[in-house]
Amino acid sequence: MKYDRILIDVSNMYYRAFSVSQNLTAEVDGEMMSTGGIYTVLKMFKRIRDTYLAEGGRIFYLFDNATSSDQRRKEIDPDYKANRAKQDPVFYRGLDYLYLVLQVLNDGDRLIRRPGSEADDLVYPVLKSFGDKGYNILLISNDLDWSRSMSPSVHWMVRDHATKKDIIYTQETYKEKYGFIPTNDTVCLYKAIRGDDSDNIPVGVKNLKSETVLDIIRQTGSVENLYIHLRELDLSDKWKQAFEDCKGRVMLNYNLVSFQQLTVSETRDFTEVTTFNKKVLGMLYRTLKFNAEKLDPRFVQKPEEVKTEDFFGAEKFPRA
Repeated sequence: MKYDRILIDVSNMYYRAFSVSQNLTAEVDGEMMSTGGIYTVLKMFKRIRDTYLAEGGRIFYLFDNATSSDQRRKEIDPDYKANRAKQDPVFYRGLDYLYLVLQVLNDGDRLIRRPGSEADDLVYPVLKSFGDKGYNILLISNDLDWSRSMSPSVHWMVRDHATKKDIIYTQETYKEKYGFIPTNDTVCLYKAIRGDDSDNIPVGVKNLKSETVLDIIRQTGSVENLYIHLRELDLSDKWKQAFEDCKGRVMLNYNLVSFQQLTVSETRDFTEVTTFNKKVLGMLYRTLKFNAEKLDPRFVQKPEEVKTEDFFGAEKFPRA
């Protein structure tokens, strides 16, 4: 299936590329730098464009704030993402160069990087900016948070590391995998109860069976409804009391996993429209010591056409 709009979690994909491609290095501006992550992720982006983008479609590259963590979430819980080791400066330097390359890689794409925001916070205002134009939209990230924005016309793609294949979820196939229809409310409720090891968010209510969690999601649909109707739920008194006792942790988790409240204009202010510039792009490829012809077919030099002379009125001469 082809999509009119594709939203990409750049930092998530770059991290995966950087992790497996650190052997490619180059001296850039007098410093040794790992460039393999940039090279590999550019090949990923090209494959996505060729495979999934409809004619006349547009790609939105969403960046985490590269220099500081989300202060809003840190203020809610200082332990948020405390389990993640801080990346070496070379990692962030590579992201900055990737941004420069994307600025001149293609015409009409969008780059969005907003201070203090994570990429998943930018998804909702971007989708809202499309209005009711009826686009088919693909979200690309291995971060479960991105599934909060799914709808009948918005699908979610992850990369299966074991099979090295793309998996595209619709709401129906997501339900087959996770047991519930993905919406902002249901995904936030799921993560508020189950926590999220990748972001160092602890379990909200311990020792709940998966089927019990799914049953609660089916009965309530949101954290708000869970606590409004807790006493009415088809749930044992033991677990009702456990939810009461853990309400503080569950609500804290919900605040950590919910969207940052951004308007379309707040996102548009940090959006840049890209313009293909072959000269500047070639300079960046050379700076990063990339083989431009191998990476980008627009740099492949075509052999010059051989001109054949036309001979008119050729006469046959006898052998001397």
